[in-house]
Order: sequence, then structure tokens, then C-alpha cells
Amino acid sequence: MRPFVESELIRTPLEEICLQCKRLQLTPGGLNDPDGIPAFLSKAMTPPHPKSVINALDLLVELGAMDEYSNDLTDLGICLSNMSLEPRVGKMVVMSFLIGCSKAASWMAVGMSYKSPFALPPPSLRKAADSAKVNLSEGSESDQITTLNVLRTRDTISKRGMGSLAGWCRSTYLNFSSLNMISDLRRNVSRELESLGFPPVAENGYHNRNGDFNPAFLQAAICAGLYPNVAFRREGDVNFSTMSNKKARIHLSSVNAVKSQPLSKKCQVSSHEVEFVIFGELVKGKIMFTMENTTHLVSPLPLLLLCGQLRVRPIYFVSPQCDEHETVSIDRAVLTVDDWLTFLAESEIARGLIILRKRLDSAFSAMTSDPTSFADLSPVEKDAVNTLSVVLNSAYKAAPKR
Repeated sequence: MRPFVESELIRTPLEEICLQCKRLQLTPGGLNDPDGIPAFLSKAMTPPHPKSVINALDLLVELGAMDEYSNDLTDLGICLSNMSLEPRVGKMVVMSFLIGCSKAASWMAVGMSYKSPFALPPPSLRKAADSAKVNLSEGSESDQITTLNVLRTRDTISKRGMGSLAGWCRSTYLNFSSLNMISDLRRNVSRELESLGFPPVAENGYHNRNGDFNPAFLQAAICAGLYPNVAFRREGDVNFSTMSNKKARIHLSSVNAVKSQPLSKKCQVSSHEVEFVIFGELVKGKIMFTMENTTHLVSPLPLLLLCGQLRVRPIYFVSPQCDEHETVSIDRAVLTVDDWLTFLAESEIARGLIILRKRLDSAFSAMTSDPTSFADLSPVEKDAVNTLSVVLNSAYKAAPKR
């Protein structure tokens, strides 16, 4: 045991500190400048490792919160720097205004930013606690949506009095004080968003047009914020592969780790399909990595339309009857997200997805640059946002049932 607690700069993620350094204009310079973030943090009494600082800046650039060369904050970065949420979780909330489920996303964000509302039961009660957790998940295969369901039920039961709420917490193995703290923190996030110019998350409007119950939109919001924390596996696999090619399993604290859940078993999808899971954190264990705060992604469309850099290229092949330098094109195209995830699609569908993605990016940029004019998107941008709702909902309903 260490004789003292290490500095918070060493044991916590640095993304929020980097955002605050820029917001307070403490570090106007770029990556290698003497007045940049790495140079500034190196002057601390217990400075963080330089690699940790670089990783934090890389993540912020990847999120679109910071310019790659000058390290200046983008419009999204300014929004995130004014929120008391981890940047990826903050982006999930901001993106949810475009998707149309801002109330649900802000509740899920608070649940992800605080410790789990579930109590740790003794071994003799583990099975009953797992069963209660699965019931609260309502088949969502998502820790974030499970927390959302818990908060909804908490609000209903609390109207009967604190005694009823405490009894319900005991029966479902929830931590009474943690749940109430998460519930109270919801108001903080709403106030921060309103201070930026966003409409109140609890009010009805275009930002809540898709409600807070449809998993298609909830999964899309989670995916848009937590990317690149995505893993996949194929038929017969037990473990998942992450973007950095690490093998990982679901953490035991996740609802998806319960033995009755599909993600805890061998992958059962068909040979031409891939099973995706979104996760909050990757934890290194003694044997392998585990994923916390997981959500099963039913359709890959949120990855294509809301995440990373989407690129497309046609497919050519050399016919045995043709000259070796002569190629023939076919009506297929390859779509890639950050040159990592690769999808095959018909050329017409690929073109449509690329056009829709560009218009959605334009709408997101307009929204973050001036949140007060969110409802005043151009007709083309608004049409793209409405199309996104139709596409996400259709893709979710068309996915094979588990």
C-alpha cells in the first residue's frame, strides 16, 4: 500500500483538464509550443506522463473537440468544456439533440458519470441480483438503458414516498443513496445545456421528437458519443476485438455479463454478419481486458452516419478473360469508417449514405456553433435530420430478433 494518494493528474483521464486549459486560455499554443498544453502540465508538482497527455489530446481531436494542429477548441469543444461530463459522454448528449432523444441521453449521461446505482450483493444473493438487473434492462442489452429504466421507475415510485422507494431499492438490489444522487445530478446537466443555449431537455420539442423509449435512437446516441469504444465479434467467437485489436470480454458488473444474456455466450449471428458492442471503459485485468458500460448495437448504421470519418470507394476486379491491366467495375462499393470498419453496399445505397452523412455533419456543425438557433436549421439539414430518424428506426426494426 502506498504511503500517500497519488496526484489526480496521474490517476485520472486528462481530457477534461485539457479542455479547461483551453477554455481558461492558460495554454494558447499548440502541441509542441512552450505555451501549449503538454508544456503547461509538465510544470505541475507531479506532472502526468507525456504519453497520457498526448493520448488525451488525440482523443479530443478524434471527437472533433479540438483542432489537430493548433489545439484550439472547436465549437463542439467549447460546448464540452462548459459541461461537467467526460467529453465522450458530453458529445453523446449534444448529438442526442440532433437524434431527437435529448432527455433520455442526458439521464444516461449522468448515470455513466457517477458510480453504478446497483449495490454489490453477497455471493449468496448474486443470482437474485442479476435477475433483478436483467428485469430492469427490459431486454435492451444495455447498461446505459438499464440505468435510464431505473431512473424512470425511481421517479414513479418516489411519488408514493421515500419509504416506498427504499423498499423498492432493497428488492431490486439498488443503492438508495447512489440512486438519489444520480437523480439530483440530472438538474445540473440540464442547467449547463441551457446556459449554452440548448432548449431544456425535459421539455417537449424537436430535440425530443423521438421520445425516450425507442432503443433505435438511444443506441445511436450512445454510439455517437462513445465511439471509438466499439468492439465486434463473428460467428462462434466468445471474445470481442476492439479498434486497437485487443481481445476483450464483458465486465462482470454489466447486465450483458449475466449468463442468460446473448453477449455472455458464444456469438450466434450468421456467418456473413458481425455483432457490435459499444463500451464505456476498457479495463485491463490479470488475464485479458474487460469492457464496462456496454450496449449491444443492433444495426451498424449509427457507425456509418454518426461516427468517425466515412469514406467510399468502388470495387473493381480483373476478369480472367481480360488483359491483366483491364479492370471491370461492379455495382458494389466499399464503405469504411476510419479505415477500420469495412462494409459492402450497393453503389446507389453507398452514394445515398455519403450524401446523408455530409448533410448530417453540416447540421451538427450548425447546431454546435449556435445552439440557440438549433430549431432554425436549413431545409436541407432538417430534411437530413428527419431522414436520419426514419433510417435508424427502419434499420432497428429490420434487424433479426434475438
